[in-house]
Amino acid sequence: MNISHADFLTSVPVGGRLPNDLGPTIAMVGRSNVGKSSLINALTGQKIARAGAKPGTTRLINIYSLRLSWTSRQKQTQMTFADLPGYGFTRGGTKARLEFSTMTEEFFNQLSQPSTGQTSTNKSWLSGVILVLDGRHPGLEIDLTAYEWLSDKKLSTIVVTTKNDRMTRNEQSKANKDHELAVDRPVIVSSSRSGVGIRKVWTSIQGLI
Repeated sequence: MNISHADFLTSVPVGGRLPNDLGPTIAMVGRSNVGKSSLINALTGQKIARAGAKPGTTRLINIYSLRLSWTSRQKQTQMTFADLPGYGFTRGGTKARLEFSTMTEEFFNQLSQPSTGQTSTNKSWLSGVILVLDGRHPGLEIDLTAYEWLSDKKLSTIVVTTKNDRMTRNEQSKANKDHELAVDRPVIVSSSRSGVGIRKVWTSIQGLI
């Protein structure tokens, strides 16, 4: 997999419209401060994503544009990461929580997954979702609620855990088993520091795009 370009494109506020030429888009969903920005940086090999100074302060959908090819002989193609605001800890009280809910619904309403026979006139579509979970905390109710919501929407979802380098190997092994039991599916263990799991994430993304 060869990335020729990766950069921040734009931020979309509540009520804002997404760009209409994003191409295949992967949405990043997860709790506040779970490490979505670090995962994007690890996937791109560049520090293009920045987290909010405090958990729950980011209330924008941050869009990152990439050009890449899966092999050296393949033509370059465009794709997008859309980093949604973290759920579960929103500063600003009820108003901020309502803004987050509205923004999330608007995003998924604007971007639908491609259907059979999709025409070339569709220039932005949702290829799938990466649900990012803290490797240290399997089975949190709020994460399971998010996973069930994505499943109910029938969205193609990859489950990835972060912050695994903050545990011992034995702790990682046990936590990952608990994560997989909680969501009843395989989970990719990743680390933005060591690069563990990043290639597996890209392989899963390729399967969606």
